[in-house]
Amino acid sequence: MNIVEVKNKYCDSTIWNSVSPRKTDVVIASCYKSGTTLTQQIVNLLLNGNSDLRGYKSIHELSPWVEYNPDPTFASLELKLNHIENLPESRFLKTHLPFDALPYNPETKYIYLVRDGRDVALSLYNAGGGYDTSLYEEEKVEETFPEFWDNWLETGRHLWPLWENILSWWRVRHLPNVLLVHYANLIGDKPKEVERMAELLGVKMDAAKKDLVLEESSLEYMTENWEKFQSPGFLPKRFFGKGKNGRWKDLLPQEKIEKYEVFIVDKLGIECANWVKNGGYLPGLIQKALDDAIEEAMTPD
Repeated sequence: MNIVEVKNKYCDSTIWNSVSPRKTDVVIASCYKSGTTLTQQIVNLLLNGNSDLRGYKSIHELSPWVEYNPDPTFASLELKLNHIENLPESRFLKTHLPFDALPYNPETKYIYLVRDGRDVALSLYNAGGGYDTSLYEEEKVEETFPEFWDNWLETGRHLWPLWENILSWWRVRHLPNVLLVHYANLIGDKPKEVERMAELLGVKMDAAKKDLVLEESSLEYMTENWEKFQSPGFLPKRFFGKGKNGRWKDLLPQEKIEKYEVFIVDKLGIECANWVKNGGYLPGLIQKALDDAIEEAMTPD
């Protein structure tokens, strides 16, 4: 596979070339604003069984955003790479890269988060009010959401385009070590999505562990313990939003919504576009869900 190189003011994909893969590695990926931090905490709880973060101050030390450079969590890239090398197993690393910008390892487990573009855009817009402008002055948002939407839709401003990122992961959705998770499913049926992640990771989960994962990955828990989860570059207690979808309906004019319906199909194709907009099971997973339901129904109490 030819690896695409991604370099911008936030990211340098070639940093991944300096990370020696391990058989137990997990990579948590998204374009952005799709439940990445929530999934980092879920995976932490599945692998480690608590929110102690193995003694680290934040989830971003235990689960670094590898290609982020410069990264305010670390004093230098050299120290960051040494930190990653010395992380205990099982490592779970964060990325916002497209699949084809990563060095693929068939033993690594990949979880990719997807969210409808309208919800992504509004979450990114709202995040602009929480940035520490001493670090991110140009990310400060002073326009209305419809104005922001027009500038973001095709370019991904002020970050990077959403659509190519999603499509790169959509193309590898059938790989046995790749799990695509839709944010609507994650917040609408978290127990099921946690079970899917546990299965991918080979983690056995009894009722007590499942309850722990659900409780300590709740928005209430993570907001209350915000110091452990807030990304660097945000003002105190300004990282987490409401965690809800569909709030764009009262903000985007109908003509912009209609344009989006055409635009997303053009970018992603009908099957992918419908899933990105609506969530639910991917077509290839429907039969498995039915088989699981039948097996559960036939299992004696």
